[in-house]
Amino acid sequence: MALKAFATKYGKTAVTKPLYIYETWLRLIGRGLQLIFALIVVGLYGSRVNSDRSAGNPQASQWVYALFIASLSAITTVLFAIPQPFVKTARLFAWDLVLFVLWIAVFGVFAVLFLRMPHDDQHKWYQGVRVSTMRVAVWIDLVNALFWLLTGGYGCFRTFVSRKVDEKIDGKLEQIESKVSSKVSDKFGDRFAESNVGAKFGAATNVASKVMPHVAPKFAPKLNKFTEIV
Repeated sequence: MALKAFATKYGKTAVTKPLYIYETWLRLIGRGLQLIFALIVVGLYGSRVNSDRSAGNPQASQWVYALFIASLSAITTVLFAIPQPFVKTARLFAWDLVLFVLWIAVFGVFAVLFLRMPHDDQHKWYQGVRVSTMRVAVWIDLVNALFWLLTGGYGCFRTFVSRKVDEKIDGKLEQIESKVSSKVSDKFGDRFAESNVGAKFGAATNVASKVMPHVAPKFAPKLNKFTEIV
């Protein structure tokens, strides 16, 4: 029955669309922070790599590795910021966790190198870079690792738990459909669906079902009252 289809589409959109909007903003903010901190690391370690290249010195592997991970992270944040209808980025949470491990490796390498150095005048510089600056970079590496751990954990949660949430929503809407159908049948009888009035009402609900998803969150309180009545 068209009324049941209308109730299903309208009801589920009213529940899920506000959540989708909030999730989109949170994802953009999170990915934006990941991009900013990745670019900071690109600047800190890229200057050292560029200095070695300009001087014709051999490239140190740890600096090149850190620059590569930071650049890869920056590219990933841009791609993963694409809206969910086009790319289900939450399902790619494994890549977030891979980057978390790679950032932990960056943190470990430079933590051993710089955090153990004595705080004296003889250790202000190390191979042309200021040690104090590199100590700050070490903690930025850790922040990057934690960011990717958070997004990876959320993606895992979103991938597996959201399915159960959708199933619960569908089950609740099926109950609403049954109640609506029984109310209509009791009030108007079975001939309502076969009459011209029923056909016109069905056509109207089909049109409304196409329009209401765009304004459904605004009328969510009314939907709740409707479900209590039926």
